[in-house]
Amino acid sequence: MWRVVLPLASLAFLLLWGRPLHAQDQSGITSPAPGAAISGDVPIFGTAIIDPFQKYELHFKQEPSGNDAYIYFFGGTAPVANGQLGVWQAGGLPPGAYTLRLRVVKQDGNYAETFVPNLSVNQGAVEPTATPTSSEVTPTSEPTATFTPAPQPTPAVGQVDQPQVEGEDGAAAGGLLPTATPVAGNAEAAAGGQSLTAVVGDSATAGTAGAGAEEDSITRQLGEALAMERLRTYFLNGVRIAAAVFVGLAVLLFGKRLLEWVLRRFNG
Repeated sequence: MWRVVLPLASLAFLLLWGRPLHAQDQSGITSPAPGAAISGDVPIFGTAIIDPFQKYELHFKQEPSGNDAYIYFFGGTAPVANGQLGVWQAGGLPPGAYTLRLRVVKQDGNYAETFVPNLSVNQGAVEPTATPTSSEVTPTSEPTATFTPAPQPTPAVGQVDQPQVEGEDGAAAGGLLPTATPVAGNAEAAAGGQSLTAVVGDSATAGTAGAGAEEDSITRQLGEALAMERLRTYFLNGVRIAAAVFVGLAVLLFGKRLLEWVLRRFNG
């Protein structure tokens, strides 16, 4: 019996020893390592092999969160043995702790997964940029003076100020202020101007009246001349018509007489 069992056990041991490793034992991420601090574009290195191989996928999520929070960012349809699996563009992610996941899928849809937890992404402190301030005082423009001319006095025409007469006590006589008295020359000029205006106005009125009367006379004469011309035209037209009728009757009577004479000559 031992002779049969020992060869079978040796054969089984050889078969198990020569059998290749499972995909879940081969696949995994070697870089970055768990707990690493990263930022920017991060290359992912590792191995993605399974039998029969279909594809591999790379995902990430921010902690703490559930398994449904993983986000796909890279993948391939060819096996990778100890090489670069992809690039994780982590520069735009919010600072925090993240987890990477490598999923290797078989042809039948089954898959194996490996994880890289506690990755510190964009955790470096950024020094604020100081804003330079200027100590110089900005000069302000001085206001420009604007010159305004003084109003000119308006001279009074036709008036003369009387001098103030002082009494014995040095006060103005009668306590009255002097009043302006029009100058005689100015008064005469004003009177002359008024007379001249009146004369010119009367002459203009008379001229306008004369022009109107003359225009009426010319219009009346033109109307009478047109009426006489029209009457003469009507008379001459009547004479012409009467003469034409008379001549027509004479020609008709003469033609009748001539026709009768011709008929008698031919019939006689």
